[in-house]
Amino acid sequence: MRRTAVVVLVVALMVGGAGIGLWRHVTAPAGVAEAVELADVQLPSRLTEATVLAVGEATHGTAEFREAWTTIALKAAEEGFTTIALEESAGPVSQVDAWVQGGPGSAEEAAGRFGFALNRTRQMADFLTALRKWNAAHPEDPVRLHGLDVQRAVPDREVALEWLRGKDPKAAARLAPRLDAITRDTAWEQDQARAMLEPARQLAAAVERAAQGAGDDASLRARLSARTLVQGMERGSEGIDSWDRDAALHQNLRFLVEQRAGAGGRHTLLLAHNGHVDRSGAATMAPGSKLGVLNHQHWGDDYSVVGADAHRVRLQDDGSVHSFTVGSPVRGIFAGTRIGFVDFAEVAPANRAVLQEQHPMASAGSPFAAWQAWLPPMHQIGVVPATSWDALVYVTDSHPTDPLEG
Repeated sequence: MRRTAVVVLVVALMVGGAGIGLWRHVTAPAGVAEAVELADVQLPSRLTEATVLAVGEATHGTAEFREAWTTIALKAAEEGFTTIALEESAGPVSQVDAWVQGGPGSAEEAAGRFGFALNRTRQMADFLTALRKWNAAHPEDPVRLHGLDVQRAVPDREVALEWLRGKDPKAAARLAPRLDAITRDTAWEQDQARAMLEPARQLAAAVERAAQGAGDDASLRARLSARTLVQGMERGSEGIDSWDRDAALHQNLRFLVEQRAGAGGRHTLLLAHNGHVDRSGAATMAPGSKLGVLNHQHWGDDYSVVGADAHRVRLQDDGSVHSFTVGSPVRGIFAGTRIGFVDFAEVAPANRAVLQEQHPMASAGSPFAAWQAWLPPMHQIGVVPATSWDALVYVTDSHPTDPLEG
């Protein structure tokens, strides 16, 4: 949809009355202050016993949300969450994880391998550094990073092909020339994607044959990268607008969880935007399936979610910083904290009532344009916290992430 059409639609909705109650003013804080600093929290057992624990971020490009990811990842690792699934493409994350497992180079170089610019930041370098330190102290049960997305075809191809060269050199040599035409733009060009779909499927089939019976990490990464390569070509062949991204993310998450469980990894931590992990599907206006809804349908109570929100928001996108304020009354519950945490199962009755009502919640993806900061419907969304999350991280004053040089 063209930007002008989006603006016209938003204005029409607001003038017509849709959403005016949510966005007409900054509401007063409500409830009683009872949040604690996330750094001081012991994660409740109802979260750490889940097969999949998801942690959201309300906006890409906000430093405190990535700091919260690091804090929760380390706390969850203590409870056996040794698999971390990211809203990132499989191939790049495998290359990043090589550093987390002790590979050469710097944290900045490792973070620079992420497929999305929103992850090539100082905060993600700090995240990787924390995980590498954890692994050095726990070599018997290291944390491993995996990507679920399908938007970086070249690294996906490289990871799958490199593994296949060591297992079936003849198959790799036969397929490599047919896959050479894949570029970073192939999945966005329908004709190119259609031409590469069959070779990608043949690569995936060859990897599956070579990996039969294998349960090691390298085999899993090759299989997952080959799967996402095929999905990327399918996306391009079908057309971007008709492709269901969250359904593919769910399929890949299920595959990852099942494979890691077979290798002894009982718990998976999922890190992604609120709009993906929300179990009610309310935290996004994007069409199609909702990852969190599909996860909840599949795992039931074994899928737990920590949402994230902020009052005064600052985010970085493509080197630019944007600011806006979201006037949710839930901030009263988090008064006095920097990065506050509340477990909904333990809140006071007054706060339970607040959390069971619909409130505006920060919501911004990437890319994010300057004009979106001036239109509340473009950076916030109405959510009933108690139906979307099991717990909430809240930041009163947030800061933008720091992009890495180069």
